[in-house]
Amino acid sequence: MTELHEGNGADRDRPSNLAKNEKLVWETLAVTGEPLKAYEILDKLKETGVRAPMTVYRALEGLESKGHIHKLDGLNSFVLCTHEGPHAVQTFLVCEGCSTVKELEVLAVEADITPAVRAANFDMHTARLEIKGTCISCAQTS
Repeated sequence: MTELHEGNGADRDRPSNLAKNEKLVWETLAVTGEPLKAYEILDKLKETGVRAPMTVYRALEGLESKGHIHKLDGLNSFVLCTHEGPHAVQTFLVCEGCSTVKELEVLAVEADITPAVRAANFDMHTARLEIKGTCISCAQTS
């Protein structure tokens, strides 16, 4: 079973367990609604007095460890998690045309990966699958 999670994070309620800088970073990602690099987040937060890159990196680390955001390795960017609560298996559709990202919940992938990883005596923290291609909007304009 596959479920597509769409929409930007601005439609969601901000998590309540966030530190001050985590709130700022979460809100920046929510309002933007698109993947942002750490320095792009820093640029957007300069008006709030956040000027140190390490402040943003610590906030991103905290948000990721709490399961509220995900890092997209291929884009070196961050997006809000569209699921309820943390999850170890993360799947994304990444448009190579417009860089939009949609998070998928693919239960079969998680169901297959988890036992295989355990059988290999490996302690999995995260499995991230980034599927690159073209979104319907970009396909229609080509």
